[in-house]
Amino acid sequence: MNSTTALTSATDADERWEPFVHEGVQVGEVHWLSQEMRDSGPVVSGLWRISAEAGAELPYAVAGTEMFQVLEGEAVLEQADGTSIELVPGVIISLPDGYAATWRTSSDFKKFFVVA
Repeated sequence: MNSTTALTSATDADERWEPFVHEGVQVGEVHWLSQEMRDSGPVVSGLWRISAEAGAELPYAVAGTEMFQVLEGEAVLEQADGTSIELVPGVIISLPDGYAATWRTSSDFKKFFVVA
């Protein structure tokens, strides 16, 4: 892809969703905005969504630095030390490479994310 090409989408995009599979298990759906390989590793962005039932309790591990903004729904990241991070619409978060927690979704959830 030409690096000078502008990419666009919308938070209410209805097409181009595909299963997001991690370690052989579908974990929600993704709508890719960009997927690029750089010398420092992959840089990806897009929308991710999951239903309350499918995301009731999931291990959540970050490979690369992930930044995201919650667009819809509510979830909690329960950290190993017992503290939690509430994820509600408008929250913007940056998670370091190697971050791990338990993800619990309480309503259908959608986020815009960038992983670098």
